Amino acid sequence: MHRTGMVKAVVVLALALTLAACSGAAVRQSPPRTQPTPAPVQVQQPVVPTGPMRIAMLVPLSGDFAPIGRQLVNAAVMAVFEDQQTPFEVLPFDTRGTEDGAAAAAASAKQRGVDMVIGPLFGRNVPVVRQAFATAPVPILTFTNDTTMAGGEVFVLGISVQDQVQRMVDFLATDARHRLLVFGPDTPYTHRVLNALQTPAPGSPVQVVRAAMFEPGADFNSIAAQVKVLTNYDQRRATWREYQAKLIPQVRAAEDPALLLEKEAAVFPPESVSFRMLTGMATAYRQNLGRGRPAAIQEIVSKIESVDAAPAEDFDAIMLPFADENLIAVGSMLDLYNAGRPFAQVVGTNIWQQENLAIEPSFHHAWYTAPDETVQLSFSQSYRTTYQAVSDPIAVLGYYAAKVAIAAANAKARPVTAAFIQRPTGFPSMAGSVQFGPANVMRTPLIVYEVTPSGPKEAVVQPRPTS
Repeated sequence: MHRTGMVKAVVVLALALTLAACSGAAVRQSPPRTQPTPAPVQVQQPVVPTGPMRIAMLVPLSGDFAPIGRQLVNAAVMAVFEDQQTPFEVLPFDTRGTEDGAAAAAASAKQRGVDMVIGPLFGRNVPVVRQAFATAPVPILTFTNDTTMAGGEVFVLGISVQDQVQRMVDFLATDARHRLLVFGPDTPYTHRVLNALQTPAPGSPVQVVRAAMFEPGADFNSIAAQVKVLTNYDQRRATWREYQAKLIPQVRAAEDPALLLEKEAAVFPPESVSFRMLTGMATAYRQNLGRGRPAAIQEIVSKIESVDAAPAEDFDAIMLPFADENLIAVGSMLDLYNAGRPFAQVVGTNIWQQENLAIEPSFHHAWYTAPDETVQLSFSQSYRTTYQAVSDPIAVLGYYAAKVAIAAANAKARPVTAAFIQRPTGFPSMAGSVQFGPANVMRTPLIVYEVTPSGPKEAVVQPRPTS
């Protein structure tokens, strides 16, 4: 059978087994004894698993998040087929993406006597899964990025928000950007990002100046009003109008307008947007002198008039920790209010890994953190070949988790202990090594990527002009 057909067959078979396991069985009650005899107290010995190692995957296979759940299962099956000599069973259970669904799926998985649990997808569903296995603890490799869930038998596969924030903060500091705005929906993820930013590593030079959140489901106008206030647009616009009214007559009357503009720029720090803007105008004047002094002056006046609001001096970067349908709109709003590039650096997290950002001019040159895409390229290509589909960035976590489980099966590590998963050597794979520290959080080297019209590329800090 072709490999694609084999993979699909295994998934279908596993799903069929899962449905059979969820069907339940009748319980026959024994007749009461006329003279009950107290049973001797016995210490129940743990059951030693036999047969192939059984791995439960608790993922949404129905509902809004079913496409993600199916990709996670597909990725795990890919890992299984890379090592077909190991007796191994992947048993998917449908969580429906809900807490009740996760509890029911965990109960069914426990009845099957699984050796390890992969999932659930959401951190909010982890507590019910942990509770289901409290009396028969097994490792739980969850896909959430909420590191507060890690500990004991629970391991976090998702990319840590704290790690991403620290990576971005360090990168902003190398670009001399130290004052940050945060804007996003009122969700647990935004709160985790904000908390990580407000509790930075000792000595971090980056500080949150202001933060605001909009209600999920808020309309365009209300979000725009919040962006306007957050970026202090009205005051910056009034400030620029006043400055413009003074600067234009001085440029027209100056013997050397370029020297005048450079003196104006010297008032501002060399790394500031105002400094770069005014020195850029001085350079433009000199470049246009060949067309005659009146034409060169008119070029500068046109540039001054084209600026809508003064560059912000109290912030130089904006964190947008979300990726829903409002992201593109907010990027356009930042442009409208002279608060995006080049006035401030727009940044995000790995949830920005989406193709539509490349076609949005307001996000060109924006930065976001993500795992090294070159390391995961082999996985992405293999997934596309096997399933004739492009994998979601989160799908590789299903592959990573299955690699850990297969290593346990090969080592005959039954029961699978936390120490085995935390082993320093990690677990090699074609998508890079899978390693967990003592905090039960997967260690993922992060890169800062820049959004470009042709796709993401590794960001590089450009040298700033000096006075």
